[in-house]
Amino acid sequence: MPIPSQNTPAEGHIRMEYLHNGTNDIQALVIDDDDVDRERLIRMLERCPRRINVMEAASQAEALQLIRLAEPQFDIVFLDFGLGDGDGRDLVPTIRAEVDPDCPIVAVTGNSDEQIAADSIKSGMTEFLTKRALSPERVAASVEEGIAWRKYRQDLRRAEEELTHRSLHDPLTDLPNRTLLFDRLGQSCARARRTGDSFAVMMIDLDRFKEINDSFGHAVGDVVLTTVARRLRGHLREVDTVARLGGDEFALLLQDVDDEENAAALAAKLVRLIEQPIVHESRVMHVGASLGIALCPQRGFSPAGLLSAADDAMYEAKRGLAKLATWQEGMPSHPPVDPKIMLDELEAAIAHDTLQWHWQPKVDMRDGRVLGFEALVRWNHPRIGNIPADQLIRAVEHSPLLETFTHQCIDKVLEQFAQIQDKVDGASISINLSARMLERPSFVDDLVDMVDCHRIDAKRVTLELTETALITNPSQARRVVERLRDNGIALAIDDFGAGFTSFGYLRDFAISEIKIDRSFIQRFTESRFDQSLVNSLVVLCDSLGIPLVAEGVENEEIRDLLVSLGCHNGQGYGICRPMPYEDVLDWMDDWHENTPIRQMNA
Repeated sequence: MPIPSQNTPAEGHIRMEYLHNGTNDIQALVIDDDDVDRERLIRMLERCPRRINVMEAASQAEALQLIRLAEPQFDIVFLDFGLGDGDGRDLVPTIRAEVDPDCPIVAVTGNSDEQIAADSIKSGMTEFLTKRALSPERVAASVEEGIAWRKYRQDLRRAEEELTHRSLHDPLTDLPNRTLLFDRLGQSCARARRTGDSFAVMMIDLDRFKEINDSFGHAVGDVVLTTVARRLRGHLREVDTVARLGGDEFALLLQDVDDEENAAALAAKLVRLIEQPIVHESRVMHVGASLGIALCPQRGFSPAGLLSAADDAMYEAKRGLAKLATWQEGMPSHPPVDPKIMLDELEAAIAHDTLQWHWQPKVDMRDGRVLGFEALVRWNHPRIGNIPADQLIRAVEHSPLLETFTHQCIDKVLEQFAQIQDKVDGASISINLSARMLERPSFVDDLVDMVDCHRIDAKRVTLELTETALITNPSQARRVVERLRDNGIALAIDDFGAGFTSFGYLRDFAISEIKIDRSFIQRFTESRFDQSLVNSLVVLCDSLGIPLVAEGVENEEIRDLLVSLGCHNGQGYGICRPMPYEDVLDWMDDWHENTPIRQMNA
C-alpha cells in the first residue's frame, strides 16, 4: 500500500543507490500469521517519515511466493517466528539467497526471552523487537537503522570486490597481473594434461620503450603501455588472456593453438599490431616488440616451465634481432642459473655469512619519529650479481632450505638489532616470514628462544606476513598468531590489498599493524578510489586500534596527502631507501640532525 512521501528530494537522491527498486520508495515485507499484529505493524510503518510500500504474508508459503517474484525486490523484511506452517526463522537463508545477502531482517515476536533474541541475531537477523514494545518511533528507527546497515554492507562488499579486482589486475592497464595469469595458466595446464587440449604461451617485451620513457617522461610511457594493452586485448578472443607482468613486459595465454606454424602466424600479427604508430598530443611514437613462444603440451605441463621457456625464446629473439622466436630444445635459458646450483650456492652463502641485510626505516610522517626498521635480505651472487629478492624467496620457499634459511636469517637480524637496540630510540625491527613457516610445529618456540638469547624485548620484534599466508591455512595461522601474541611478538599484514583481501581477517586475527600495498600508493595522488580506500582503512584501523602504514611513499606530495587523510606512518624511497645495516646508526644521526619531514611541516 503506497504511503504519501514526506522525504526531501535530497534524501531520496542519497537513498536511491541502496534500494533494490531503483526508486525513492522503500519496499517492505511483513510476515506474520496474526492479522491484528500484522495490521498494527503496517499502520506504524505508514507513519514513518519515509515512503514505504508494504506487502504482507500470513504464512511461510505466502512469504516464499512473494520473495520469489521478480518484482518487487524487498529492501527490508519484518519477520515473526510463530507462523502457522512453520518457524519464521527458517525463511532467513532464503531471504538472504533470493532477495539480497544484505537485506535487513527485523525479528518481530511476542517472545521477549533474551536467549532467543541473541540466537536470532546469530542466525542472521539484524534486529530483535518484541510486539509489546512496538511503537511508531521504534519501527521508524528500525527502518532507518536497517537501511543504514544495508548501505554499510553494500559499501563494504563493493570495497572488498574492488580490492580483490585490484589484487589480480595491473593498476595501470587493468590487465590481469602475474598472480591471475599463473592461476589461469595452471588451470589450462591441468585441462591439457587431462584432455590433451593445446595452447600457447607468449612473452612480449617492447622495443624502444625505454627511449620513449626517458625522452618524454613516464606519463607518455604510460600512454604507450595502455595503448598496447588495449590493442592486444581488443585483438584476442574472450577465452584468451593478456597480462602485464610489469614494466614493458606482457604475457599471453592463447587457447587452441596446436602447432608452431599457427602460433608463429598469430605472433607475427600481434607484432605488427604493436608496431602501428601511437599518436599522443600531436606526437607520433613507434615501438617494436620481441616475442617468444612456448607450446603446451610440447614444452610440458608446468606453468612456471612454460613461462620460462617463452621468456627464453623472447630473449633469443632479442639476441638474434628477430621479431619472434619459438622455444626449441637446447635453447639457452636466461639468465643461465640452475635452481639446484643456486640453492647449493645459497646454502654456502648462509654458512659463510655472506648474505647482506639492508634496513629500511618506517617513520611517523608528521614529525619524523623513527618507529621501526624492516630488514631486507640481499644476495650478491658470485657469478650472476645481485639476485632480486623476490626471485631468491621464490627459490627458497619451495626447497628443503627454507627452515634453515629462515632461522639463520632471523637469528642474524636479531643479532644485529641487539647491538644497536639502545641507540635507535625505541624503534622496532620487522622481519618478513614465509607462509610455509607457519606449518612448522617448533617455529614459535625457536623464535622465542632466539629473541631471549639476544636479550631483546619481544615487543620490539614484528613479523610481517602477507594476506595469502593467513588465507592458505587460516586455522593453523590463527593458532600460530595467537601464540606469537601470547609471547609478546607482533604481527603485521604486509602488502595489504594485494592478495584476496577480506576485512574479516582483521577481526579474526590478532593483527598489530597493516601495511597498505605500494600498488595503491603509486598512483595515489591521481586516483580518487585509492584515496577513498586509504581514508576508509584509516577509519577502520582507528576503530580497531591497529596502526596503518603506507608502503611506497615516493615523494612529498604523496606524503602530505597521506597525512591529511589520517595515514601518519610511512615507508618508502621518499623517506629513505633500504640501507646496509652498517649505515643505520649514521643515518639515525643525520636524520635527527636534519629531520627533513619536521622542517617540511614546520
